[in-house]
Amino acid sequence: MRTELLAPAGDLERAKTAVIYGADAVYLGGQQFSLRARASNFTLADIGEIVAFAHERSRKIYVTVNMIPHNGDFEGLEDYLGELEARGVDGIICASRAIMEICRKTAPELAVHISTQQTTTNSAAARYWQTAGADRLVLAREVDLADIRQISEQTDMELEVFIHGGMCAGYSGRCTISNLLTNRDANRGGCAQ
Repeated sequence: MRTELLAPAGDLERAKTAVIYGADAVYLGGQQFSLRARASNFTLADIGEIVAFAHERSRKIYVTVNMIPHNGDFEGLEDYLGELEARGVDGIICASRAIMEICRKTAPELAVHISTQQTTTNSAAARYWQTAGADRLVLAREVDLADIRQISEQTDMELEVFIHGGMCAGYSGRCTISNLLTNRDANRGGCAQ
């Protein structure tokens, strides 16, 4: 299997720069359903522009839909996923089985990657996500090389691992410190960092 270098981008300029300088794919957050609610994030028009730019260069774009949803957080999700699919987004990164199932039903052309927020640290959990229909699994940030090797030997699905970036206080980004100190729910996009 070929390794894919996936880079994050917080705005259109950075996304284009990542593509130009060799990223195989870029992941970004839209203005809805992303964990970085206070970031500038990408409008749907921006997403369409970066998808066209990336696809012209045989690169991919993934959009985070990785909030941990509560009952009131689903309004507009189906339409949003349909808009991402219509713009040619290659896949979403989600942290919720419910969001994965809604995506499969309403935007079946989108690949579904399971976020590191699911804290997958073992082969049994990897097999669960494969059976559930996920296309890729972003392993927990806490797994070491031996764990990665063992998990990869026991599943056929694509695996993704972080090699650089923020390490949240909590397990694989399931932060509660933000909630306690600032009353901002990190798992719904309000992380105080």
